[in-house]
Amino acid sequence: MINNVITLASVPIIMAKGAAFYKDFGMGRSTGTLPFQITGNVLRGGLVERAFGLTLRELLFDFGGGSRSGRPIKAVQVGGPLGAYVPESQWDIPLDYEAYAAMGAVVGHGGIVVHDDTANMAKLARYAMAFCALESCGKCTPCRIGSTRGMETIDRIVSDQDHAQHVHLLRDLCDTMLHGSLCAMGGMTPYPVLSALNHYPADFGLQADIAKAA
Repeated sequence: MINNVITLASVPIIMAKGAAFYKDFGMGRSTGTLPFQITGNVLRGGLVERAFGLTLRELLFDFGGGSRSGRPIKAVQVGGPLGAYVPESQWDIPLDYEAYAAMGAVVGHGGIVVHDDTANMAKLARYAMAFCALESCGKCTPCRIGSTRGMETIDRIVSDQDHAQHVHLLRDLCDTMLHGSLCAMGGMTPYPVLSALNHYPADFGLQADIAKAA
């Protein structure tokens, strides 16, 4: 069995008060607590251990105090560097594994990065592809080649080259990476890319209908 810091940190309270007590925290199949790491453009960054079921809005404002810049928060990446970008319309969904999976996102190990309204989501989507291209071990084609083609395709979309065709190609690339990659590196890279494209099409120079229809 392999344990990480999160699982080992749960041991003392389970040993002291029993598994039933610990399992009583959370909701649904997401039981217990999780240390959420709040960082990025946030006034009070840090580590907050809470039971599953609180909302992202609670974390951002009750604990984080809003953005450090004082500007409106635009997007929140949840689940680490390859997590989806969550728009404000989804900030009141309970933070648990099942609820986030249902909306095409991940909770992961609770990593949260805050971006205010100056963030360019097309650039952040491209960064995800660039990160994958750099970190890929090169073993599988969807990850190795897909990430490089993904960067090129985002560049073409932003430069106003045949939007519909290249948005369709980007979605096709992401689908191939999701279902054809051998590990989570290639398999999760589409999460930030597609969420940025779906929720912030204007940052790609797109109208919402083009971004969704292609």
